[in-house]
Amino acid sequence: MAIEIQGQPAAIEEQRRDGIVYVPVQDTVQALGGTVTWDNDGKVATATIGKWTATVAMDAQDADVSGTPVTFNGPAFVEQDRMWVPVRFFERAYGYRIDLNGDTINIVNPAAPA
Repeated sequence: MAIEIQGQPAAIEEQRRDGIVYVPVQDTVQALGGTVTWDNDGKVATATIGKWTATVAMDAQDADVSGTPVTFNGPAFVEQDRMWVPVRFFERAYGYRIDLNGDTINIVNPAAPA
């Protein structure tokens, strides 16, 4: 599958596990204009996009988003020194729209100008 941001190709890898599409949190957050910090001891990523900060731990299927618990459709995992989250994480944690079009996933900020 190809990943797009606002309809533009993005150099973001993806993989599937149990029918869920996963993306690396750091690459995806950076492509969306945010930042990520990583606590290697606790295996916790803290990802900030705009005014929203999400904290997600390895093997968790939920995150704390600016004080509000948010559940997503598969557990985060660490592979090759990167944390992977379901692409739907960005929908639930930050309000992005996830559009599927054939073999393409488009991550869309509904508040951005068209």
